[in-house]
Amino acid sequence: MEEKELTPQESMALIQSMIGKARKRYSDNSFFFLLWGWIVLVASVGHYYLSTFTDFKYPFIGWSLTIVGAVVSGVVGARRDKRSQVKNYTDKMYGWLWASLGVAMFTIVFNGQLINWNTVPFILLLAGVGTAVSGAMMGFKPLQFGALVFWVLAFIAFRMPENYQMLLQAFGVAIGYLVPGYIMKANFRKHGV
Repeated sequence: MEEKELTPQESMALIQSMIGKARKRYSDNSFFFLLWGWIVLVASVGHYYLSTFTDFKYPFIGWSLTIVGAVVSGVVGARRDKRSQVKNYTDKMYGWLWASLGVAMFTIVFNGQLINWNTVPFILLLAGVGTAVSGAMMGFKPLQFGALVFWVLAFIAFRMPENYQMLLQAFGVAIGYLVPGYIMKANFRKHGV
């Protein structure tokens, strides 16, 4: 049986179809951006409020929400992985990107006392990397803009007291995770893409 060669138009249509399928796989990742956006926003604002306006001894208590976020992300990610009919190299790279950044962020926070708890600028830088790469992989400009916001805020955060860094971080996730996450979710529901 002879294979028919594709015309240039058919080749382009096939490539666009494959890109569309890849984007669809990532477009429903809004769950993770929304989950982490809300966790970091609540923890950051809570930390700022408790350390600025109260005498509470443990203003960082809200960050315990990240443990819940890690468990929920792991369970949801594993379930989606099981349901996925096709796993490709790009899917694995996306997962490894965020897992690696998570380990890096945990390492920075766990060793925060060694840098006088000045962790936020480093977290913002890493969040910018993950967001930029995710936006590029999805061809999704709101995430790429969010990455730029993270990087600008990281630059500013190095020059701010810790309390105000928390507000910068809250603003960063609102623009870098939540806004793109809700846009992504709306696009997925509206177009199935």
